[in-house]
Amino acid sequence: MDINSLSKQPGIEGRDINAIRHEVVSREFKEGQGKRALILITPYPFLIIGSIVEVVSDYVAIKAEVTNVTELDDEQFRVHIDDIEVFYIEKEGRLIPDIRTNQDD
Repeated sequence: MDINSLSKQPGIEGRDINAIRHEVVSREFKEGQGKRALILITPYPFLIIGSIVEVVSDYVAIKAEVTNVTELDDEQFRVHIDDIEVFYIEKEGRLIPDIRTNQDD
């Protein structure tokens, strides 16, 4: 469910858009627990690819496989939903590729 369809449901009209966004994004991550996700966060353009461990309130715990800072690979991060600019959670048949693999080999 996206924000636009959620905002048209009875009882939603007039709610703060940020509250709706929190609800939708939190639900997506809760439903995706155990799956791999790609997240771009602020304030620094930062990439995390890893498995969703849990969602607590408006924080997502993700066990990173790879980040754009090699020293932080394999760490667990707690990311506030407000800091997530872009995300993708894997779906069957639409997997996140392993960007560490050298495709020339």
